[in-house]
Amino acid sequence: MTPSASLKQAALKSAQASSEHVEMKGAASVQGQQVLITGAGDFDSASRRGQMQAHASVSGLDVQIDEVLDGTTIYMKSPLFSAALPNGKTWLKLDLQKFGQSKGIDFNQLLTQNPAQSFAQLKASGQVKEIGDETIDGAETTHYRAHIDPAKIPQGAKIQALTNAKYGPYDVWVGKDDGYIHRTKNTYSYSAPGVGRQAASMTMDFSDFGKDVTVTVPPADETVDATDKTINGLGG
Repeated sequence: MTPSASLKQAALKSAQASSEHVEMKGAASVQGQQVLITGAGDFDSASRRGQMQAHASVSGLDVQIDEVLDGTTIYMKSPLFSAALPNGKTWLKLDLQKFGQSKGIDFNQLLTQNPAQSFAQLKASGQVKEIGDETIDGAETTHYRAHIDPAKIPQGAKIQALTNAKYGPYDVWVGKDDGYIHRTKNTYSYSAPGVGRQAASMTMDFSDFGKDVTVTVPPADETVDATDKTINGLGG
């Protein structure tokens, strides 16, 4: 098969897996400061649920963020904002679908926090080049370099209009034996109101496809819905 066909086949197979373990490492430039991000978690693609613990390092300060994904709703818990929450509340809740409606974006179609959706978006890759063979965590893989065409991503035109996003090459490592995507790496930049243009890069490693995953969604009595509210102490 051509590199393009091989990558799309791997993206389809990976997207159809019932679950996967994810480890990530990224960096972003935010208002002139370098932010380093690491994290690990598990996702149940069938139920569209997942959980991850991440750490953000800024100027030598390490901040832990726990995240639970339930469909298009994200729950977050962190010492960074715990003091701003009412007594007894430990989780912030953000309904992305409700938030996106004001921007004309349907997060049911564009759920990039979900690895399966990210895999599916690789099917929108344009030109694909085979780089060579590499070993990822003991697995023999083929390294491909793709260029994503935003016009082929669901609602890509709207995302472009809102963020003026620009994408660098999208590197993907596909397992020779199992045909799954073992690693992705991409760079991009975007514009955000009040902070100007920001740049970011992200590497994600995938393993344990199809393993049993249990995700516990935070109970309502421990959450604060911040979808359309201002939370004192959080910059609102």
